[in-house]
Amino acid sequence: MQQVVYVASPASQQIHVFALADTGELTPLQVVDTPGQVQPLAISPNGRWLHAAVRPDFALISYRIETDGRLETQGSAPLAGSASHTAISADGRFLLAASYAFNQVTVSAIGADGRAAPPHQQLDGLQAAHSVTLLRANKQGEQEVLVACLKEDCILRFLLCKEGRLRPHPLGDLVTASGAGPRHLTLHPSNGDLYCLNELDCTINRYRPTADGGIRLCQSLSMLPAGYQGERWGADLHVTPDGRFLYSSERASSLLTQFAIAPDGELGVVGHFPTESMPRGFAIDQSGHWLLAAGQASHQLAVHRIDPVSGALTLLARYHVGDGAMWVIVLARHQP
Repeated sequence: MQQVVYVASPASQQIHVFALADTGELTPLQVVDTPGQVQPLAISPNGRWLHAAVRPDFALISYRIETDGRLETQGSAPLAGSASHTAISADGRFLLAASYAFNQVTVSAIGADGRAAPPHQQLDGLQAAHSVTLLRANKQGEQEVLVACLKEDCILRFLLCKEGRLRPHPLGDLVTASGAGPRHLTLHPSNGDLYCLNELDCTINRYRPTADGGIRLCQSLSMLPAGYQGERWGADLHVTPDGRFLYSSERASSLLTQFAIAPDGELGVVGHFPTESMPRGFAIDQSGHWLLAAGQASHQLAVHRIDPVSGALTLLARYHVGDGAMWVIVLARHQP
């Protein structure tokens, strides 16, 4: 399996590209200068394209991914605002962008040539829309879309139709605790559970779909050590490919928190691990052996080994990347 790591650094306007070896070692492949402050990255389902959102000239830059993982610029398209998070539909035909600063979500078509087009739908008035997450498609071929609106303490539910337009979900939205600040969401790979990281109170919510199409809150746990008295500034969360562990990052303490996932889905806090200063974003590789955390204040990428039995983290190495590193994504390709 070939794995390639992409790190977006907005302050230096760069994407660093690394080859990830089975040993966890990173080999630099390329540094791409971007036409603006680059933030969220999204890879197409077929692994052939990377789309990067930039500002202050709001745009999506479409890069073709070469066989060795290097990026080749192929085009750009305007965006309506500064994107804080992007996601691509399962069929690869549409890219959705959430804008925290512009309180909106947009939908852009992706052509057969892999390039993104300007948005054809824009939904405004979504207060601090921080992320957009796509769930599995229903029997009608519509994908459910969740938009975490931090200042509304709400996760808005939509359906994305086959023609690429969003409409409100008939069962309504998910309301979080007051002052929680829902930020990022991720899915369990097999049991159907959904996890939400709340930025302001630093909690993790665990949800489970119900038979009638609803989404039920099952748990809410703190991601900070007992007795913690400092600032709360939650950032990111990811699940290992085998579904046994969930990790989250917190920027004020620069800690990664490990949760164990029981066979019935129950979450439990296992431990806390130091990482790079201000870990705005991190990723877990496809093998589940490596956690890669970007330090927004340290301008470094830390590679942590994930113990295959306990899930505990051990720092393996640090690599210099661009200034303000804040987004990490890993591409895995199986060799023919």
